Amino acid sequence: MVMPRESMRDLLERSRLAIRWGGILGLLCHPIYYVVWTYVLPQPYDNLWLRLSAAAICIPLIFQARWPKRFNNALLIYWHCCLIYVLPFVCTFLAIRNSFSTMWMMTEVMMLFIMALCIDNPLLLMACIGIGIFSGTLAAVATSPAPIVLSAANQSDLAVLPVVVLCSMAFSYAISKGRIFVERNRALQALAGSIAHEMRNPLSQLKHVLDRVEEALPATTESDRSPALPHDQAAVLYRHVAHGQLSIERGLRIIAMTLDEVSAKPIRSDYRAYLSAANTTRKALDEYGFGDEKERSKVRLAVLEDFTFKVDETVYLFTLFNLIKNALHHIATHPLATLTLTIDRQSVIVHDTGPGISPDILPHLFEPFRTAGNSTGTGLGLAYCQRAMRAFGGTISCRSEVGKFTQFTLQFPAVQESEVAEHEHRIFERAAPFFSGKHILIVDDDAGQRARIRRALSKLGANVSEAANGETALGMLGQATLWDLVLMDINMPGLDGYTTSEKIRAGRQDPNWNVLIAAYTVEPSNVARVLARRAGMDELISKSCSVVELINTLQTLFENGSRHHLNERFDGFDGKTILVADDDTYSRLVAKGYLERCGASVVEAEHGQAVLTGLEENDAIDAIVMDLNMPGMGGVEVTALIRNRADSYANVPIIALTSQSDMDAVQACLAAGMNEVMIKPVQVSSLYASLARQFAQQRALNASAKADLSQTSAGPIRKPATIAEDSLLDEKHLEELVTLDLLDQSFLNGIEQIRLLVARLPASVAARDLESTHDALHRLLGISGNIGAKALYQFTRQIYPRVVGGEWPSEPDWLEWVCMLGERTADALQTYFVSANARRDHRDVLSGG
Repeated sequence: MVMPRESMRDLLERSRLAIRWGGILGLLCHPIYYVVWTYVLPQPYDNLWLRLSAAAICIPLIFQARWPKRFNNALLIYWHCCLIYVLPFVCTFLAIRNSFSTMWMMTEVMMLFIMALCIDNPLLLMACIGIGIFSGTLAAVATSPAPIVLSAANQSDLAVLPVVVLCSMAFSYAISKGRIFVERNRALQALAGSIAHEMRNPLSQLKHVLDRVEEALPATTESDRSPALPHDQAAVLYRHVAHGQLSIERGLRIIAMTLDEVSAKPIRSDYRAYLSAANTTRKALDEYGFGDEKERSKVRLAVLEDFTFKVDETVYLFTLFNLIKNALHHIATHPLATLTLTIDRQSVIVHDTGPGISPDILPHLFEPFRTAGNSTGTGLGLAYCQRAMRAFGGTISCRSEVGKFTQFTLQFPAVQESEVAEHEHRIFERAAPFFSGKHILIVDDDAGQRARIRRALSKLGANVSEAANGETALGMLGQATLWDLVLMDINMPGLDGYTTSEKIRAGRQDPNWNVLIAAYTVEPSNVARVLARRAGMDELISKSCSVVELINTLQTLFENGSRHHLNERFDGFDGKTILVADDDTYSRLVAKGYLERCGASVVEAEHGQAVLTGLEENDAIDAIVMDLNMPGMGGVEVTALIRNRADSYANVPIIALTSQSDMDAVQACLAAGMNEVMIKPVQVSSLYASLARQFAQQRALNASAKADLSQTSAGPIRKPATIAEDSLLDEKHLEELVTLDLLDQSFLNGIEQIRLLVARLPASVAARDLESTHDALHRLLGISGNIGAKALYQFTRQIYPRVVGGEWPSEPDWLEWVCMLGERTADALQTYFVSANARRDHRDVLSGG
């Protein structure tokens, strides 16, 4: 049987493990069975030389890995020849010489199934079995001292063998198809994951380009500056930029979905929120990014009965994006076809009047890598949709009739009103400290809308005022009162929201020029978001959102602060030198451009070894911004080497930039010693805030490290008799963190890390695991110094040098002291965090801010 060269190579690679183990089993089994059938359970006939020859020809198979590559084709032929001789020839020969006894007929059947396991090509299997049985029969007849006589019982037994052969062929065919399907799926998974991962960088680069284009565009409203472009041309460019940015965001979402699906990443339940099905579905249509108005006109939303569901909004949007994308693809060639999304009684129905789906495809629709009429699809979308709905506790089903329609039904579990009310109560309770005493101005020409928002915000303790138009708002903001937030309608008579915001930002002499501004609009978010950012607004909120969603968004805005300074140059990094490491040239340029705008000097490195070289050649690297995946050494390996250095760079702040958003990658970064992990594409404000936080913590750590190290690395550990509460913390350092506005979620994370580390230490010490203890103390030392835990930091500094030197501290109660200090310090830090935020809010109220 002649096989193509490529097929023979593939067959050999698939068979290599079977060849090796087949050789081992053949070498061992034939001599063993000879002893068993001759001396233990004697049979009428056996042949030592036949057994030894069968064992001997198996020996070369055991060493197949050492065969020269030029003999690969010969190895494959030799393997099949061995199979023919060792199994069908020997078994048939001995079965005939033993007069087809029951034991040997069972052996013959077993031989057929073993052959089916070894050969997954049905035709090749039939050929090998036929040759072996035929030659074994001839040899048995030729060497038998008496004529072979078949009894009626023998004939009945032999009649079964053709059925066994056919079953073996069917079994072989099923194994072959199953193996091909599994290998294809694995290859597609690897390919999809690789492509999705690699596409993140160019999409991030495009996003950076569009961000720079947006910065360079002139304002679309009248101002003191003369625009370089006419108003209408600038507006057109804004829309093109907005559509480009939306397409990139959509692409990044699809990439995230693909990576989640190929890695079978579980959909986390802690991101779920109680949302309106109608509003969230409407948001999906606003953000989908239709190709043109004609495509958008084919899609309708019908709300028969709205309901509340508990979902992860992003995952739900992904799910709808997949269903919308699939439907639009299939109805593209049907001019009269439409797509309708219906909200009704715990279900969202996606119904299109397109060509329908064939009945033979429907049962396999939600299997990975199954596509129906879309040669460009990966077949992952519907599988993701099914996983998402299961994570939500719901189901997804499909009905279709060829030539008429296709309908997907997303069925969600019912949410009790009491559950929603309790959730809303928690939201209001948690938000109250952020809104209490805040001065908020609502600007909207709709009096009913103003009243609705005012009632909600007033319940949270905010001081709410109203303005019916832009002119009135400007007058109120020009007064001495310091406002915290302006909730600005975009479409108003006279001065619209964009123009009003630009005038606010232009009045640098006014006390409220830098106030937070949130756009509140019914306009589609894709274009409005770009125009709002350009006008100086900080956030865009849809008027269709619920009160809870509005409060959540405004609370997040209060937490994150202003984001409207598109063209402002930060000077917080003057005098700093930052090393940027990334194997992608353009990504380095993007990060370099961001950092140089912040006043920093930038050193570039394109791989891990270049990072280490850069540290050797530069005396003053203040921070490292490093990609995870680089040729040679990746970011994790480089970080581990840096943290093990004996010089000042051992504690240099390291920020990871990565396209991998899964929790394992993030944990690997933190475990290696990276300070923070940022997911590409990185916003300039986020990168600035991250580095500013690290520089502030580094300054505090350096200040605490001025103690004489020689006194702590030798001699007995100094333990005070008692530790007063007011000596646990470094008040000066904590006040600096307050001044820099760094008492945020990262501060709370530091407190939690202290608790986890002191909880982990006893197990490491009990197991005498010096490496784990070293790691825990290293982390505890860094965290306690950064967070202002003075007593814990000073005591840990005495212990740490001994553990680094490979010794256990001699004092028997050192572990109890670390655990005691850790627990008391965490409690003290938690108390300080609450009181500091309360003091800040009180000052804000007194100052009218």
